[in-house]
Amino acid sequence: MESIDIFFNAKSVAIYGASTSQNSVGQSIIQNFIKPQYAGKVYAVNPKYSQVLGVPCFSTLQEIKDPIDLVIVAVPARIIPRVFDDIAAKGVKASIIISGGFSETGVIGTELENEVVAIAKKHGIRIIGPNCIGVVDTLSHIDTFFLPEYRCGRPKPSNVANISLVSQSGAFAAAIADWTSELGIGVSKLISLGNKCDVDDDDLLCYLAEDNSTQVICYYTEGYDQNKGRTFFDTASRVTPNKPVIVVKSGRGQRAKAAASSHTGSLAGSDSVADAAYKQSGVIRVDNFEHMFDTAKALAMQPPAKGDRVLMITNGGGLGVMTTDALEALELAIPTPSKELTDIYKKRLPSYCAIGNPIDVVGDANASRYDIVFEEAIKSGEYDMFVVGMLLQTPSLSMEITNVIANHQRQSSLPFVVVSMGGGFTTKAGEIMELMGVPTYATGEKAALAAKGLAQYGEIKYRDIFNKTLASS
Repeated sequence: MESIDIFFNAKSVAIYGASTSQNSVGQSIIQNFIKPQYAGKVYAVNPKYSQVLGVPCFSTLQEIKDPIDLVIVAVPARIIPRVFDDIAAKGVKASIIISGGFSETGVIGTELENEVVAIAKKHGIRIIGPNCIGVVDTLSHIDTFFLPEYRCGRPKPSNVANISLVSQSGAFAAAIADWTSELGIGVSKLISLGNKCDVDDDDLLCYLAEDNSTQVICYYTEGYDQNKGRTFFDTASRVTPNKPVIVVKSGRGQRAKAAASSHTGSLAGSDSVADAAYKQSGVIRVDNFEHMFDTAKALAMQPPAKGDRVLMITNGGGLGVMTTDALEALELAIPTPSKELTDIYKKRLPSYCAIGNPIDVVGDANASRYDIVFEEAIKSGEYDMFVVGMLLQTPSLSMEITNVIANHQRQSSLPFVVVSMGGGFTTKAGEIMELMGVPTYATGEKAALAAKGLAQYGEIKYRDIFNKTLASS
């Protein structure tokens, strides 16, 4: 995977089409690389200038004495074959083509793209793009997104858990960068693939499967080339038992399929066939990006559930009912505690607590009531995961609840999901909870989606283990 790793860990970068023109693509990209966070060497290539923003500028790559790991191309499509002749002569092995005007535009653009690919294949050059915005790596600080940070925020890595996202659409990759910078979700890598003339979903799935900084792999796609699609699903079958893969695929309807074709030249194909292939290969398909991130956050932070039996605990009855509705709608099991467990709770909890599922420890609860519920439920073995309602507006519930939840999760190795509705104080508590590795959501519906994802991935992961055990017995 060295040929892919260079896109994320290049020690020297040349920007072909670097410019002094304000707000131009070439200037925006070079601005990303002159920030102190990027530790590598940066060069500009444009015959018009001797320097761009203080970076030495050359007419061709041949004039640069030092070796170059990665070339970012932001020049008109018609001259890119000549640019690739220069890249080949320099011996560079990786390039990101930002420029559009290729297969997404029709026959002439396709011919131009094929010409560039032929040069690249002849000389062993890997390409991301064309018609893309490239990559952001939050650890190496390689950033080819030509969107200024005041308009498009950049996500940050997390010390707890990180996702990586591959997007066929550059616009979505940019929006996700901006969105995740505000959400506080840990992100390792964002990749915009565009037309996928060379590096594709499968290449990145293989790479990210081995990437220690990525806990969950996410995709947005509009479709697959028929042959490459089969390869992707074959690879996914090997990857998903070890690392979760989540996808949002558009192109369900006929008009959407036509739009996908004109957008990146992709073939959206049969949606029902894709859906079946996702299920068979263990890929979790979700409806939209909000569902993707709610699910990904839980899978990045928590172990998968070994079953679908959920216990809901809350100090607010309305929150319990609403969250249980959402859990039921997603077809998760919500079993009532056994008689033995119910009797224990009746002995250890105040008589006015509601013992069922949900368990309502009511509004005067402190952290010790939650502690009792967790301790006994875990001991009973009746539940595979816990959804915890944590309403901190009540004065009796202190921040000690975050330690109680986190300690039981760590000691039991069972997945926990927290739902905590409210304003500033509640938000801060949620941030503390997530620093402890427990995903926290603002609504019961989001928490239910997270729980569903944990159950889905548990079925994928433990099904594979069960099949291996069965085959060896």
